[in-house]
Amino acid sequence: MATFEAAVVSSNRLSMNRLSMNRLSMNGLSMSRLSADGRKLATTDLLLDEDGRELLRYTIGCALPEGKSLVGTVGSTTYRFDGRIGLAPDWLRGPLPERSQRWVTACLLAHVNGYGVEVAISLRGGHPALAADSAERLAYQQEEISFFGNVFQPLGTRDELGDIGSRMYACGSALLQMSCADDESAFAPERTCASKADCSLRFLGPCRDLTAPKTSVCKDVSLDGYGRCQAPTSTTLGESKTSRYDEIVTVFLQRPDFSAFYPLCTPLFP
Repeated sequence: MATFEAAVVSSNRLSMNRLSMNRLSMNGLSMSRLSADGRKLATTDLLLDEDGRELLRYTIGCALPEGKSLVGTVGSTTYRFDGRIGLAPDWLRGPLPERSQRWVTACLLAHVNGYGVEVAISLRGGHPALAADSAERLAYQQEEISFFGNVFQPLGTRDELGDIGSRMYACGSALLQMSCADDESAFAPERTCASKADCSLRFLGPCRDLTAPKTSVCKDVSLDGYGRCQAPTSTTLGESKTSRYDEIVTVFLQRPDFSAFYPLCTPLFP
C-alpha cells in the first residue's frame, strides 16, 4: 500500500507550453473512459510525440492512484504511464466529470515549472487523495502557491461554471505573503512559466490577503490550503462575473527550494 508521502510528494517540471498547446487533445481524452479494459490507454493524439507523452505522464499520475498503470503503443513502441496521486479514479469508468477535470487541472498546474528544474513538492488540498502525514508536513513546511482551473475545456467553450476563458489560475499563500513582506512582485509564481509575456496562467494575488481579508481570492483557509476561491469569468457577452472553485491544490516546498524560488523572501520555518 502506498504511504501518504509516496502519494502526494511529487516533482514539478511540466512545461506550461505543453499544457497550453494540447487543450483540444486533453478535451478529447476527457470525453471517454481513460481505458476500456483497465490496461490499455484510450486512443489519443497525445501519444504521438514526446510533448504529448510528457503531458500524459503527469495527467495519469494526477488522475490515477499509485499501483495503477496504463500502456499506450505507437508503432512498435509501448509506453507505460503510472498512476501516483489518485484524484480522478472515476475516469476509468467513464468520461471525466468536470469536477474531476478541475482536480486534475489543479494538480497539473502545480507541476508546471518554467525553469525546467525538477523540484520535490508536497501537494495538499480538500481531496482525500491529498492527505499528508506528520512526516511529510514536517519535511515540507514552506507553503507556496495554490492552483485551480480547468484545462480540459477548450477556449471559447462554456463550462458548467460559466467560464469560456483560459481557466488557469493561481494565488499566493498567506504564509508566502508573510515571507515576502507583502511584496506581491516578490511572490508572483515566475517559476510556472519560462517568461511572463507568454504565460497562460493568471495570478490573482494573495489567496487569503492578510492586509485586506474581505477582498481575498479564497474565502476558506485550512492547514492544507484553501477553498471557495473566486476567479474572474470570461463570458460570451463580456459580462463581469466570477466563478467559484472548490478544487484547489496547494504546493508546499522544502526550505532550500523555497529560498531558490523566492530569493527576496524569508522562510518562516527552519
